[in-house]
Amino acid sequence: CALPIFSVDLGSEYELLLKPFKVASTVSIPKGSYEFNAATVAYQLGQQRRLSGTLSYQGGQFYDGTINAVGYTSGRYAILKQWSVEPSIQLNKVSLPYGDFTTNVLRVRSDYGFSPRMFITALVQYSTAGNLFSSNVRFRWEYQPGSEIFVVYTDERDTTKPGYPDLKNRAFVVKANKLFRF
Repeated sequence: CALPIFSVDLGSEYELLLKPFKVASTVSIPKGSYEFNAATVAYQLGQQRRLSGTLSYQGGQFYDGTINAVGYTSGRYAILKQWSVEPSIQLNKVSLPYGDFTTNVLRVRSDYGFSPRMFITALVQYSTAGNLFSSNVRFRWEYQPGSEIFVVYTDERDTTKPGYPDLKNRAFVVKANKLFRF
């Protein structure tokens, strides 16, 4: 039985930027050396529960400014024994002398296991940092021990224009591998 975990992480960072770093669409951090401190407080729900995940808050310095971030990550909700949904949300508010910005990442992943050797996984994600919506669906079948077939579809869409998001890229991949024993 896994117990809930409460943690506090205090960290000190040093970064040397050899050229300006574009941290958001309208904000760049100038080249130079930066030292900053931050703290993260997290509470991880017991993994044996039907709903699990980690709630967190991060606060502190970020380059020459501050960051405040809240999140629910590594979330998992078991709908059925073989089917789960894994939600995740990360909200970041950053204030810098060069400009303020907020980034949010929303993600949902779902897994369904037909058997221990065959499953399908789907992931959808939206990020305000790049105004991108992406999706990925992967089917995996281990037809013999060590031999697999993967079928993967992925796409990425730009959400900056009104209406249905514009397609930026798309891929459909089929991969097969075979284990030969000598």
